[in-house]
Amino acid sequence: MKNQTLPASAREALFRVFGYPDFRPGQAEVVSAILSGRDVLGVLPTGAGKSVCYQVPALLFPGLTLVVSPLISLMEDQVASLKRRNVPAAFLSSTQTKAARSAILRQCVSGRLRLLYVSPERLRTQELAFLRDHCRISLLAVDEAHCVSQWGREFRPAYLEIKTFLESLPSRPVTVALTASATPAVRRDIEDLIGLQDPFRLTTGFDRPNLYFEVRKPLDKWSELCKLLRLYQGTCGILYCLTRRTVDATLRRLRAEGITAGAYHAGMTPEDRTRSLNGWLSGQFLLMVATNAFGMGIDKPDVRFVIHWNMPGDLENYYQEAGRAGRDGKSASCILLTTPQDLKINRFFIGLSTSQAGVKRERFLAIRRYASGRECLRKAMLGYFGEAAPDYCGNCSVCLHFSLDRQPPLLPGEEDPVLMKELRALRLRLSKECKCLPHKIFPDRTIHDMARERPTTLAGLIFIEGSGIWKCLRYGRHFVREIRAYLETR
Repeated sequence: MKNQTLPASAREALFRVFGYPDFRPGQAEVVSAILSGRDVLGVLPTGAGKSVCYQVPALLFPGLTLVVSPLISLMEDQVASLKRRNVPAAFLSSTQTKAARSAILRQCVSGRLRLLYVSPERLRTQELAFLRDHCRISLLAVDEAHCVSQWGREFRPAYLEIKTFLESLPSRPVTVALTASATPAVRRDIEDLIGLQDPFRLTTGFDRPNLYFEVRKPLDKWSELCKLLRLYQGTCGILYCLTRRTVDATLRRLRAEGITAGAYHAGMTPEDRTRSLNGWLSGQFLLMVATNAFGMGIDKPDVRFVIHWNMPGDLENYYQEAGRAGRDGKSASCILLTTPQDLKINRFFIGLSTSQAGVKRERFLAIRRYASGRECLRKAMLGYFGEAAPDYCGNCSVCLHFSLDRQPPLLPGEEDPVLMKELRALRLRLSKECKCLPHKIFPDRTIHDMARERPTTLAGLIFIEGSGIWKCLRYGRHFVREIRAYLETR
């Protein structure tokens, strides 16, 4: 499917609402297929802008777009982002009062809402039955669609009811399933379990060339971690641990070393998790120590490193978690620290599984092969997802033959560092005034480009990616004024 089949209205909506002059690779093909009425299975890497693939059609379709999403925090973030762009959107969850949910349903029926986000469990409620009977659903999007396969047969069987819900609708909507990580088997699972009909299939490739991959097998894991954190001092990162207990213990040791960090895991209260997340997103502290409960849908593009303290149970999870680094397209590092103890921990978790133990064992063997370091890490990763790769990538520890005391590469910025610091400070001040997170004003990539291009007019600013008409009108004058003042003092 060629880009030229895309209606002009789609690019107009993309620029007017999201501020992007054109679609990223893969987005245009998916949007074209949806607008032509085809179901879609889209596998696009983390940071490729999967949400835009259904949000743009939602602006152009006449009815409601229903989005099935796995986490409340993810729904909240997506809806808040859309509202800032003046897109009428909402989510339904058990955290809301019945009156609030009823008001949202009335907005859907009246046509005032364009997008509604729900969890798969909510599809079987009376509220969704009411929508089914009183509202035209033109598009159904399943975000993070790999969860259908990975979770549907175990602890979230509601994912298996998406197909039933679709079949119950008076008129079947166009259906799109999007994910960043899915092996060929998982892709087949997604199609079958959701019931996609003759879908347009797009896999743009799993490779993230800006990410450096490394496996380290230190004798002293704590010493190795401290060495890495000194190397990445002043940059934003995530440290993943396999259990809640390890998160808490690691956080205590870091704080004893004078390293400020936050924590995130399912054992914390929702208020504490939110407080920790907001502190990390706003830059109050740069390191987040977390279990795999953290990260899905988190919109923070400037993560420069992701370190795994323990080996995850499979390459799907590792790819998802490591892929939260470098979403701005700049160089970032993904480092796995592993010891023989990790093997024992994972075998213990596999033993606890009451179903699919054999599948989990095969997946764990795959990440063990990756961690063995016998072949290019990128080739091992891509091969697992069914994608061919050369024997040498030039950007992993195996290819570069790094020893344990060598430093992983970091791409130096080309922008003016002094101006960059001043623009960041301005963005932080504005975010406090507007009561929103800094990167919601302008993402880091846009700030980097401003510091490099140094536009002195709104007309110049609008052509920087990620700005757009709405943001330029609301915030642009402050940044243009800051850049002018900076240039006058040089």
